[in-house]
Amino acid sequence: MNLERKLRQLKQATKLRDRDQALERALEYLRRLTQSPAPRKLPAQRAPKGIEEYVDGQIVKNDWGEFFLAREAFPFGRPYGKLRIGDISTADLRPLNMFLPEAALLEPSRLVFLDTETTGLAGGTGTCAFLVGIGTTEGVKFAVRQFFLRDYPEEKALLQALAEALEPYDGLVTFNGKTFDVPLLETRYTLARLKSPFERLLHLDALHPARRLWKLRLESCKLTDLESAVLGISREGDVPGADIPGIYFDYLRTGDACGLQPVFYHNALDVVTLAALTVQLARTIGDAGAQTLDSPLDLFSLSRIFSAAGSRDQSVSICQRALATGLPQPVESQALRHLAYQFKRQRQHEFAVEAWLELTRRETPLSLDAFEELAIHYEHRQRDLKMAQEFTLAALERLREESSPRPHPAVAGRFTRRLERLQRKLARATNPPHLPLVEH
Repeated sequence: MNLERKLRQLKQATKLRDRDQALERALEYLRRLTQSPAPRKLPAQRAPKGIEEYVDGQIVKNDWGEFFLAREAFPFGRPYGKLRIGDISTADLRPLNMFLPEAALLEPSRLVFLDTETTGLAGGTGTCAFLVGIGTTEGVKFAVRQFFLRDYPEEKALLQALAEALEPYDGLVTFNGKTFDVPLLETRYTLARLKSPFERLLHLDALHPARRLWKLRLESCKLTDLESAVLGISREGDVPGADIPGIYFDYLRTGDACGLQPVFYHNALDVVTLAALTVQLARTIGDAGAQTLDSPLDLFSLSRIFSAAGSRDQSVSICQRALATGLPQPVESQALRHLAYQFKRQRQHEFAVEAWLELTRRETPLSLDAFEELAIHYEHRQRDLKMAQEFTLAALERLREESSPRPHPAVAGRFTRRLERLQRKLARATNPPHLPLVEH
């Protein structure tokens, strides 16, 4: 056998040995695989955890099925921004009655504070409340109960439990609840063929008085913005409200509730903030802003609130405080006009004239309103036609100074007609008609 053939045989034998060794290693791996315990699942393969793994609560069952109920209690001594939790239970809420013209607000122990988290903000029959939080005073704590919808078939059980929880109370406080939360829940009760618990409850929507009081100063009157600006609270670890529907849909898709814990936290804080903000509103209106307001913009807003409620004396005094503290130029002009009309309604025309005279030096159209009021005052109250004519001429001159080629044509026409009438009156007063002689 030559050397070349010998080398070829050795090479083939080596290949066979390598193939046998590879086969032996594969068989050994399979033997170990069948004898060893099952490998740990990857995180994505693990069984999803329910809400009870992340939030303290319990599964509650009633005639219509099951749902999840969480509960948290805040002791009265706990600080909450500028307030304490206990202030909710002792607050005098009667000043807020001006926003309930046909009823009177009840004491805090008979009120429930409600906030919802929903599957969308558009409303309609396709939107449901998957988390409903209610806050009430119980003993020496403020308790927050949260009714959670683990899946859509549980909605009827949740709604029935919520109705039963509201039975002991006579009043409801929400934030934008008249527009959104309550109509949405009433729709869900109708679709579930259950009686709505909201028809008999006195309802205060705190959004409207909050806007009227703080909107002039604050760019936004969302609950979380008021929480920071008014109560002095800065949330940490909160989830944006716009993200909440998506978090719930992720939970429905995966069954894993790990992302819902911040949603419960957000909802609970919304309920407590709503109660604290209601207390702050009542305090501010109750003391006419004397100890609770230091912003002249808030004072002017409060003055307008009292005016709308018919409390003109308080409206005047608060507006004067706002002007004395110092208002930005455009708002200062509005405050002067407001003050002048309050004096006019009270028939204190000499003070109204002072405000109108100041307004004649301000921007249009407020200056034109002031000129017109002064012309009316001197023509009809003072019977001073010349002064009335002077203010009318001054208004027309102001209109001619406007940069627009045809400034305020309707207003100009009104002042022109007034001037013509005043000139006719002055002419008759200067040249009275001669009476014919009567012979006896």
